[in-house]
Amino acid sequence: MDYETVVITGASSGVGEAMAKRFAAAGKRVFAIARSAEKLKALAASSGNITPVVLDVTDNAAVVKAFAAIEKQKPIDVLINNAAVYHRSPFADQDLKRVDAIIDTNVKGTIYPTHAVLPYMIARKRGRIVQINSVAGTRGIPTEAVYCASKHAIVVFSESLMQELIPHNIGVHVVNPGGINTPLWTSDGNFYPGDKSKLIEPTEVAELVEYILAAPERTVFKKVVFFPTGEWH
Repeated sequence: MDYETVVITGASSGVGEAMAKRFAAAGKRVFAIARSAEKLKALAASSGNITPVVLDVTDNAAVVKAFAAIEKQKPIDVLINNAAVYHRSPFADQDLKRVDAIIDTNVKGTIYPTHAVLPYMIARKRGRIVQINSVAGTRGIPTEAVYCASKHAIVVFSESLMQELIPHNIGVHVVNPGGINTPLWTSDGNFYPGDKSKLIEPTEVAELVEYILAAPERTVFKKVVFFPTGEWH
């Protein structure tokens, strides 16, 4: 698909940062969304094609307002939902405040931006939405019950949406990566069971998303699952 404008949530670090830099380097206009103004400022300093947008994606009113403001500047061609939080512990020991945070960010924080952008895409009869999800959305994992539930919710939400939006020429694609070389996977020495040198690089996720967006508009990447050879799903 030909596109000029990309909106990325969770863009201040990790995969989101890598995607913002890759698309900006390719000449795309990138609106980088995150909660940290300081990190976004540093990201925007790396390229004149990146516009920082300080936003909490769990606040629907703020999301609607922000997307309306972005749309006035440049029509939104692509939305990449990347914002997420993670916590692991046996479910019986899980603090319900953490449960709320996981559901709010991972589920509502994907649904709200998607709902906000759709009126614009439907009116133009074009657009692409990419969900950066997780292998945790494809199976249950001990100590990750709520996180897995949040990620599986995005898989089935997106599959439903894919079918609804075909008549509007809007594609929805889901990327489910395994272990990625970010602090989430590397800060806890006992967390990742495999060879950490084989972790997926954030830049490799960005490269895959760029490939997906370059594919013909008549195609859908329903559920891309990819992971290091040190794990299996």
